[in-house]
Amino acid sequence: MANNTSIKFDQIVSDINNRRFTPIYLLEGEETYYIDELSRLLEEKVLKPEEKSFNMTIAYGKDISPLEIKMAARRYPMMSEFQLLIIKEAQNLGDIDLLEDYIENPMSTTILVLCYKGKKVDKRKKVGKLFAKYTHFTSERLRDNEVTPWIDRYLKSRGRNIDPKAVQLIADYLGNDLGKIANEIDKMLINVKADVAIIGETHIEQNIGISKDYNVFELGKALGQKNFNKCIQIANYFAMNAKTDGIIPMIAYLYTYFSKVYIYHSVKTKPRKEIAIAIGVNEYFLDDYKMAGSNYNQAMLEEIFGNLKYYDLRSKGVANGSTEEGQLIIELVVKILRIAEIPAQLRMV
Repeated sequence: MANNTSIKFDQIVSDINNRRFTPIYLLEGEETYYIDELSRLLEEKVLKPEEKSFNMTIAYGKDISPLEIKMAARRYPMMSEFQLLIIKEAQNLGDIDLLEDYIENPMSTTILVLCYKGKKVDKRKKVGKLFAKYTHFTSERLRDNEVTPWIDRYLKSRGRNIDPKAVQLIADYLGNDLGKIANEIDKMLINVKADVAIIGETHIEQNIGISKDYNVFELGKALGQKNFNKCIQIANYFAMNAKTDGIIPMIAYLYTYFSKVYIYHSVKTKPRKEIAIAIGVNEYFLDDYKMAGSNYNQAMLEEIFGNLKYYDLRSKGVANGSTEEGQLIIELVVKILRIAEIPAQLRMV
């Protein structure tokens, strides 16, 4: 299911494609992908190619003042219905409040686009209330459990289908940076023939450079199953490739993975669909978490969280002499396996 950011984004895209423009677009927030896409779409749709030379201006916030923006915005278009004024990195403008008088009475023939990345305009202030009269889009970063549905929708929008495991592989490897994800997927689609019915793990491995066998997703699954041999194989792979597959992203993923197992214990009596929603995973993967839940009780999981924190600190040089990152990776994986195998009272402190 799409989140509110995606829903509003789709609405704005529809309006732009149907040439239902507003005089002002404030595109703000942390997720730059949506901001870049809306800015690009306006650049593509507002003006015809032959109109752009005289009627499109692109400037950067650090290079232009609010006064210069107002002066440019009050010009009339030349042989065109509109002029388009895009301010990129608008968060670097001096005082955005100085645009108040223009926002109160904008030119109907000017489309002013402010790309205000990484920040938000205070909606309690007068300028924030004025922006609300037009297109005011706040781009929020997706939560971890929203990334895989987004990847699936992104590929479907390009007429392609993808295997759930391949979706999870992309999400685990690339995180929630949508711009990075979209870029990697677009590069992959250039090489994956259109007649391929379903994009799978092999396509991801060949085109995005993620090993389908040695990745954090497979490590979490192997730990959940207490599959000692596979865990050690993956840990050794990470240790040998510590410069590219470091311990920090591994710890971040394992914390997320075991947090979901922890939540599973509190919702495991509910229907499968409700459990999947509660822990934020595709129902396809629910049996993996059920298995992990049977192997790790909540006390064990709390001990695992302690180990993750301990090795996070060691990887950053705290209480760590000269132990290499690869060795820390192997130590951490073995510690987690020991938690699953040996009763707490018998484990060494």
